[in-house]
Amino acid sequence: MRSNTIENSKEYYGEWRTKCLSQIAKRTFLAIASCVLMTMAGFGQKQNFKVEMNSKEMISLREKSEARVKSLQKQLSPYDANSRGKALNPMLPDCRDVSKFSTIDQGTLRISYAFNAQNISDPNTYDDLQRLEIGNNYVKYYSYYVYESDSCMTAEAKEMNRIYHTSFSLGNGVSIAMTINGKHQGWSRYLFSEFFKDLAKNELTEYCRMPEALKSYESYYTEPIPTQNWQIGSETKTITGYQCQKATCSFRGRNYTAWFAVDIPISQGPWKFGGLPGLILNVYDDAQEYVFECVGIEQQKHPIILLDNYKSYRKTMRTELDKTLKRICEDYYQITGMTNVVNKQLSPYKPMELE
Repeated sequence: MRSNTIENSKEYYGEWRTKCLSQIAKRTFLAIASCVLMTMAGFGQKQNFKVEMNSKEMISLREKSEARVKSLQKQLSPYDANSRGKALNPMLPDCRDVSKFSTIDQGTLRISYAFNAQNISDPNTYDDLQRLEIGNNYVKYYSYYVYESDSCMTAEAKEMNRIYHTSFSLGNGVSIAMTINGKHQGWSRYLFSEFFKDLAKNELTEYCRMPEALKSYESYYTEPIPTQNWQIGSETKTITGYQCQKATCSFRGRNYTAWFAVDIPISQGPWKFGGLPGLILNVYDDAQEYVFECVGIEQQKHPIILLDNYKSYRKTMRTELDKTLKRICEDYYQITGMTNVVNKQLSPYKPMELE
């Protein structure tokens, strides 16, 4: 954790991030909570703030946090010598407060998709678990793993405030490095963007959350809901108990194969996909760099929410955002000023949309 009063210190920033990522790798609440409380204590010294790590309430909170993070995969750090020789992605952003939002619709159907799963039966092998929420007016697609991490830390910050009668919030003087489920290393647009389809206006909006230290770059754009020119075939297979039919298309530089459920007559799917006479339960590109497969369908009412965080995002165009993300993925350490990292090797930028 760090205080905004020293956030601009490059030397401190490098030391803090190295320690924080090392703590996350140990999967202990004590490491994270100690950082939280040390900063809280620093702010509270003038008020005789006292940290009681072994109070019954803190022990209970610690046990819950440890249970949540014990199975998380270690995130490689560019400050760690053990990461040398490995191409990394930009670093995960800090957790954000997700307690403030607007309810824009009531969903009636929620579909969960494994993103880039090595073993569909093992969620630990997914890059991400993602959700498609369908309402009468809006369709939302987002990362459940990311939202889960933000939600847990928002709840833990709220609980600490209750215990110590403080009023800290994530992003408001308090920053906590993110821990996340799944096998993916670092930041990806396809984990940290949320997509909304406004069905009445026939518009799609992407809100793109940026990697660590690049909050000022966070952006959104709106475009007409994309259409894919699907060619429907005769092949069938069963996915999560539903008979699905095959379809293929070319879309913005990639060729895709989709399988849609003929018994669920909803023309939606993961990410930007849709337009078939049934819900898309599985879709992938020819190279299988991007694979979405349904692992669950819930038919129940739930709110579709739009976070207040997005009010600060700057408006852009899809093509401009692509250029920005390419530059970030290629020059992340130079842009952020993290020039003291021991591993500057970055994974190449491979967007889904090549056109």
